[in-house]
Amino acid sequence: MATSVCKGQIPQRSPGQSTCIHHKERQLDLYCKTCEVPACIKCISSSHAGHLLCELSEFTSEKKQDIRSFIDKTENVDLVEIDDEYINSVDNALKENINCFEKLSGQLKTQTAKIKEELDLLVSQTLSLNQQMEEDNAKLLHTYKQDLEMYSDQLKQKVEECKESLQRGSDIQIYDKDFDENSSVPLPVTPTLAIASFTPNSDPQRYLEQALGDMKTLYKCQSHGRPGGDLTVGSHEEEGLSTHRQTSDIDRGTDGTEEEMCNRRYHLLPQTKILEKWRSPCDISNICPTTDGRAWTCYIYSNTLTLLDRKGKVVEKVKHDTKINDISLSPITNTLWACSKCNILELESGRLQTRFSTNAEPLSICITASEHVIIGTDNKISKFTTSGDLVQSTAKTEEFVNSPWRMSECPVTHNIAVVNHWRDVVIMDSDLQKLFLYTGDIPDVYTPTQRDRSFHPMDVVYDSTGNIVIGECNNKRLLLINGRGQFIRIIHKDDHYTWAVGIDRHGVLWSVFGLNKVKLLQYNDMYKEDDDMYKEDKCVMS
Repeated sequence: MATSVCKGQIPQRSPGQSTCIHHKERQLDLYCKTCEVPACIKCISSSHAGHLLCELSEFTSEKKQDIRSFIDKTENVDLVEIDDEYINSVDNALKENINCFEKLSGQLKTQTAKIKEELDLLVSQTLSLNQQMEEDNAKLLHTYKQDLEMYSDQLKQKVEECKESLQRGSDIQIYDKDFDENSSVPLPVTPTLAIASFTPNSDPQRYLEQALGDMKTLYKCQSHGRPGGDLTVGSHEEEGLSTHRQTSDIDRGTDGTEEEMCNRRYHLLPQTKILEKWRSPCDISNICPTTDGRAWTCYIYSNTLTLLDRKGKVVEKVKHDTKINDISLSPITNTLWACSKCNILELESGRLQTRFSTNAEPLSICITASEHVIIGTDNKISKFTTSGDLVQSTAKTEEFVNSPWRMSECPVTHNIAVVNHWRDVVIMDSDLQKLFLYTGDIPDVYTPTQRDRSFHPMDVVYDSTGNIVIGECNNKRLLLINGRGQFIRIIHKDDHYTWAVGIDRHGVLWSVFGLNKVKLLQYNDMYKEDDDMYKEDKCVMS
């Protein structure tokens, strides 16, 4: 046979082999233009019958010219271009790479030194203030001690005089001495001492990252095939570059997944824990957890503020002359603010002091980290300074503001979440521009057996990562959504209508159901079992 096939394989000619693979011992003297392979004289009547053939020497003369052209172009163009352009470009990129990151390291070191210097200065100023307060208190106490010693000496002297009068005095002398006692010098007044306290920041990492600044890393996507173009370090204009922010905060407009958003700074527990539950001695429509494990509360139809501890015991009560609509705790000064009729109030020395007045009655109040006062009135949201100067407000024609019942500021993005009473939750940026609405959308998997009632939000609060907890009244539950309005989970369901929610610095959720049923809930791993405020808790599953 002209062709030989062994075990289903077609014979292949090895490079340099000059004999035909089909006709042994026959030299490859011909070239088949049809198949583009060498052939022997016997192939003309067999495997290459009817094909266009020529002498192999004719084809190789053309091939030699192509090879010479390749050699010439490669030596004179391609290799020169590689050596002069690409390799030199890489050398330049290496130098630029070193300079870029040396500059970055220098900037980081300079900023770090500046932060350390400012921190040392702050500590020095604080310690100096503490020392001055200590010295002032010491002076007051020394003066008070001297006054007491003088008063004691006067009393001792009068006692001796009285004894002497009893022993030797006449009736008129005894009478006069009794008169002198009734007009004695009063006891020295106890001085008022300066009081200072220090609460360590429970999460300094986030503020240190903000103080240091943003580090942006840029990556150039690898291209396939022949290289082309200059290598650029740190260029935003190159196609395929991606920017990464080196921070754990949730940025406004981040397009990460829900899992990335909610797990950025904590992990959700498989099931919510109930740390405490008790019946409040007073009705509650607003709750503001403090930094010391307690919470200020009020009721919409009451004129009384009530401070409760984590077991539900009354710590303090503050009464006002009119009913209080809403309360908010300043994230900077930790002082309590309230709104009542057309007045904005701040709690000072156990009394609500008027800071400024508004034209319309405020329904809700929120004190921001920038020390602004956000006020919600009918169909309007307004931002004031703490002294009452109007900064900005939403237009009356804005359809997304209806009846702003409750508000909360995000500690990460400084967006504002507003509950339109019994309607929806609107998210605005710090300039009071609408970002999106959340209308209660929940995947069907969470309600497989019964149809939800209409969405009636009652309260809203941001947690430390920028996720949002919504107290939904009508369906008696607490919802968790991310900062872009995407549903994450149902935190808790109750038998009574949801009224109020608040989150303390440990991430514990204070929730109020049926006006006076309070539950302290843990839905993430921020809470630590050894926290002093909660170390005695006996948790139960929700």
